[in-house]
Amino acid sequence: MRAPLSPAQERLWMLQRLVPGAASYTMYLVRRLRGPLDRDAFTGAVGALVARHESLRTAFTEEDGTPWAVAGPVGWAPPIEWLAAAEEQVDALVAERTNAAFDLAAGVPLRVAVIEIAPDDHVLCLTLHHILADGHSLEIMLDDLGEYYAAAVERRPARLPGLRILPSDYARWQRRRADKAMPYWTEALAAPPVTELPFARPGARAAVREGGYHWARLDARHLAEVERLALAHRATPFMVLMAAYQALLFRHSGQHDMLVGTVVAGRDRVELERMVGYLTQTLPLRGDLTGDPTFAELLGRVKGVVLEAMGRPAPLLERLARGVETLLPTVFILQDYAAGQDRVYGGVRVSDPQGSHDQIVVDLLVEVWPAGDEPAICFGYDGAVFDAGEVATIAERYLTLLAGAVARPDTPISRLPVWTGRDEQTMAELAAGPAEPVADGVLELVADVVRRTPGAVAVRCGDQVVSYAALWDRAGAFAGILRGSGVREGDVVAVRLVPSAEVIAALLGVWRAGAAYLPLDPADPPARHADAMAAAGAAWLIGEDGVRAVGEGSAAKGIAYVMTTSGSAGLPKAVLVEHGSVAARVGWMRREYGLGPGDHVVQFASLSFDTHVEEIFPALASGAAVVPLPDGPASLPDLLAGPDGRRITVLDLPTAYWHRLVESPAEVAWPPALRLVILGGEQADGAAVARWQALWHRDGPGVRLVNTYGPTEATVIATWAELDGTGSGGRPPIGRPLSATSVRVLDARGEPVPPGAAGELAIGGAGVARGYAGLPGRTAAAFEPDPYGDPGARRLRTGDRARWRSDGQLEFLGRLDDQVKVRGVRIEPGDVEAVLREHPGAGQVAVAARGEDLVAYFTGPAGPAELRAHAAGRLPRGFVPTRWSRLAELPLTSRGKVDRAALPEPDRVTGADYAAPRTDSEALVAEIWAEVLGLDRVGVLDDLLELGGHSLMTTRVAARLRAMLEVEVPIRTVFGCGTVAELAEAVEDLLIEEIDAMSEEEARRALTG
Repeated sequence: MRAPLSPAQERLWMLQRLVPGAASYTMYLVRRLRGPLDRDAFTGAVGALVARHESLRTAFTEEDGTPWAVAGPVGWAPPIEWLAAAEEQVDALVAERTNAAFDLAAGVPLRVAVIEIAPDDHVLCLTLHHILADGHSLEIMLDDLGEYYAAAVERRPARLPGLRILPSDYARWQRRRADKAMPYWTEALAAPPVTELPFARPGARAAVREGGYHWARLDARHLAEVERLALAHRATPFMVLMAAYQALLFRHSGQHDMLVGTVVAGRDRVELERMVGYLTQTLPLRGDLTGDPTFAELLGRVKGVVLEAMGRPAPLLERLARGVETLLPTVFILQDYAAGQDRVYGGVRVSDPQGSHDQIVVDLLVEVWPAGDEPAICFGYDGAVFDAGEVATIAERYLTLLAGAVARPDTPISRLPVWTGRDEQTMAELAAGPAEPVADGVLELVADVVRRTPGAVAVRCGDQVVSYAALWDRAGAFAGILRGSGVREGDVVAVRLVPSAEVIAALLGVWRAGAAYLPLDPADPPARHADAMAAAGAAWLIGEDGVRAVGEGSAAKGIAYVMTTSGSAGLPKAVLVEHGSVAARVGWMRREYGLGPGDHVVQFASLSFDTHVEEIFPALASGAAVVPLPDGPASLPDLLAGPDGRRITVLDLPTAYWHRLVESPAEVAWPPALRLVILGGEQADGAAVARWQALWHRDGPGVRLVNTYGPTEATVIATWAELDGTGSGGRPPIGRPLSATSVRVLDARGEPVPPGAAGELAIGGAGVARGYAGLPGRTAAAFEPDPYGDPGARRLRTGDRARWRSDGQLEFLGRLDDQVKVRGVRIEPGDVEAVLREHPGAGQVAVAARGEDLVAYFTGPAGPAELRAHAAGRLPRGFVPTRWSRLAELPLTSRGKVDRAALPEPDRVTGADYAAPRTDSEALVAEIWAEVLGLDRVGVLDDLLELGGHSLMTTRVAARLRAMLEVEVPIRTVFGCGTVAELAEAVEDLLIEEIDAMSEEEARRALTG
């Protein structure tokens, strides 16, 4: 007769179906049997055991997607596998069976094997799927099997009490109870947090989890203190141990809201005590660690949550927002029975639990087992998420924190001892980059190159080739013009020129005049230029029409350049970067990148990004050639495909742009001389790095790939990592500090934390900027005294969240505030929101990042095109939202603030007045753009930027056009066309030009195919 599954069984059935080959839910009972074993008696005992317990003869079927439990007849028994093996073979045979998966559709998931080592020495290996039984059931099975065996050997009836409840009855009862409890759990687990674990690499998690185990001991003195503290607070030892575990996770992640699972026996009735079945229940316990409570206060909170949770049936986890693996990546259990105690049945001593289970259910499972005065603590872990050393460290830190907590329970959890002596030593070793001599000033280095190799190529820009001597002369001319115009030492001179030899000469000329430069992107709107010059205190402007005064300005001696970044109120902040900082960075880049004569370095970045410093000055200080892109970054594929592309040896690219190139590497004309690619701007993708390594490292060292990190306030970059395909998996790292640079990860109190713990990244040393021009309050908040530096030294609190990995490299984890990065551009949402609110039809506004899109949510009557035009007139191109979503109202938190996490995923839709393609070329272009944008259709008059198109997509569009039409479509052509109709017309013109250049016979063949 079929019966429904309990909610817990149903979840296991579903999880097994998701990964059929996984043995994560295989349980085992492995015992050493010493003494003469009666085979007939043992076989009969197994049959009696299965007859007594319905679950051990239950199979599972499925009808219309619903699983059912079908109990077999009382006379059924599993076949026993009798094996003979030498002692050294036993472990392998046991492991083979305990790690074998069950097919739940293939019959009763139960196997029994007996391995004979000698006539009086055997190993029992009983395996079954967790859907049949739980941990307590294994002990019941062992006792009942022993009693049946002893009864058979002693020729007497078995002395076992009757069973009053069948598993099928229990399953029906549990389903009714669980449904009634769901309203409580739905409220208790609303908006569940993602619990962060120390060292964890979630992205490395495999479908089939390979487990590992680390054992530790809680000494008798600390156990006594745990019990004493529990008694004093009318709590249980489990509550004390759980509070310590939550405090440990808090100290590693800073999370005030977390979920930790636990498992309860579920045998809260006398009738259930001797039943074999899956009765255990997984309870999510939500930890509240807000306000830095004392350990005693945290214990009180944990006690309240535990009592509430254990008074109700477990939730139906599959009905919640996320699956159990994501909802509960860690589970903490206090077992209330001691496994493996010796027993004697019918003259056979049962002892020495053996066996190993290589698979695990969650990322980190902590089990405390009774073992006399010193309980054993087992840390089971997913080997893809942690390595053995990391888990050993977690265990050591847990015991350290627990000892401090029970000794001083009135201590705030943020001040409990947790880091070990080895941690303190590691933090000191990781903090500082190598000490190297201070580099000469950049101007002196360039001047030295001019003296040594005046005729060498300094800038190669299309048909324009400029030598070092000519560049230096032009820089001197700029310096003379500036001095003649009244520029004083320390003045800020804005430079607004397109990428070219001229703009490079202008930057050097500003320095030679004793001034600092403020770089402006000519593509940005004039209103943004005015804001930037006001923020920087610029007094002069170098533009296409020459040099002119733009304001009173303010002296800033020792400053090399002023770089504006996104502000929070619609106005930019101006970062003051000193010459010494630039010299330190350029000196490191020359050495580490191996730059020298013969290198050709692309100037990819717009002047409005500080990456231009890394592209221009190290190259010029090394005698290399700079290759600007006059038509902007979108024209890079065209450059690489042309004759000048063959010379390129170094590319410095935004990570997002590089991701796009690596998606379709065959569509990129990679230069044969390319030796180094530098990434920066945002988190690199591990899959993209793997594709790159596969592309370049088949037959040799290939092209070097370097990942960098650094905010504008730290002079371009502060850390670097060699992405050579080695490492511990997960997110590609941002590496270690540069020379003359210090990097620390700080907790909320500003104290450093060791590997495995997350916190705010703080940067000290030579690259730290002077501060924000005219903003003393913002400067004081971000640039604070460095307690580890020389007297007067400062460090930058970046607002970025990071952690040290166990291999000594840094891992970037995102932002601590609302700041976002979209395609490498650092944006304060408040900056964009302030501009949009100026439009009378915008209503309420919120801005958020969604992948490679900046999304604007608004409630007013204005249309997206109108708001986009308004934003484009005030903001840099990268700050203008690419997707728009009108909402009836913005979601708010309980405190009345915009709930950014609750902002919905916006839909990309074509314009209301859809215009269908009118020609074959329009149909082709519309089809390609729809594919790239991920839309069902694109109208020929739709604005591609409004639909989410951006410069990174143009390379894919151009490649598809090239493949389908066999005509070269320049990237700048695609980027310059705002609609399908415009691009289709441009493509037609290119086809006509190509046909006109053909002979009559070639044209005839092309037209006829």
